[in-house]
Amino acid sequence: MKKLICFILLFSLNAQAQCDWSLGITPGPNHTFIYSDECHQAVGQLIQANKDLTSAIQLKDLALQTSDQRIAMWEKTSGDEQDRLNKIESEQKHNDWLYFGLGVLTVVGAGFMTAKLIGR
Repeated sequence: MKKLICFILLFSLNAQAQCDWSLGITPGPNHTFIYSDECHQAVGQLIQANKDLTSAIQLKDLALQTSDQRIAMWEKTSGDEQDRLNKIESEQKHNDWLYFGLGVLTVVGAGFMTAKLIGR
């Protein structure tokens, strides 16, 4: 659809001033057409413009594809980082309980050692 619109715009802007399309193109033998010099140049310009537009559309599609790849890579990286943060948080909870247990064990051990030193 975009190519058709671009072709119509190019046709209406560039070619009308140079070529009379109703008189400049005549049917030829074997389902061919004969162009006047002005129309032949106008058709050449339209074909070249179409090639340029096609390459521009391909470059746009390539840019969108690259952008989509970057988005997918960012989503994967952010997911990996979220998993890493969840693992660190889980490990931190485990470490908190371990430190609490070691603290209780230290207090109980200090109590026993104090009792032994006092002689009870």
